[in-house]
Amino acid sequence: MRVSFKQMIPQEFCLKCRGCCRFSRQDSVWQPHLLEEEKSEVAKIQIVPAPGGNDFICGNLSSGDNKCKIYANRPFECRFYPFLFDRKKKKVFLALDPNCAFVRENNKNLEFEEYTRSLIELVQNKGYLDILKNNPFLAQEYEGVKDLIELKV
Repeated sequence: MRVSFKQMIPQEFCLKCRGCCRFSRQDSVWQPHLLEEEKSEVAKIQIVPAPGGNDFICGNLSSGDNKCKIYANRPFECRFYPFLFDRKKKKVFLALDPNCAFVRENNKNLEFEEYTRSLIELVQNKGYLDILKNNPFLAQEYEGVKDLIELKV
């Protein structure tokens, strides 16, 4: 079963950005994790050394043209970003990464605010809460994110 929701960020915007899919450490908390049901559909996500640098990139990212090799079938966490699930001790929050260039440019935009409200409502329904219960690794301890609402997982 593919988890679906309307994605806000246009692909064209992401192709111009050089922020996502790049990590300072190979074991970064920011790397995407696969839902149990995605493990048979999506190639394993590997974090590999970036060409010519000390950083790391997702193995599915073509660094030359900034395109994802599995874009049409990318994991839930990749489609969900810049939203994510943030863990603080035993609490889980829907959070937003303010470092995302799209967020920085659009966070005061009425359409983005409406989208955020609709996503807050969506992730509080039983189906999404069950996803979190069945995939607890989706909630990571992120630094520098904006917690939007605590989820009753």
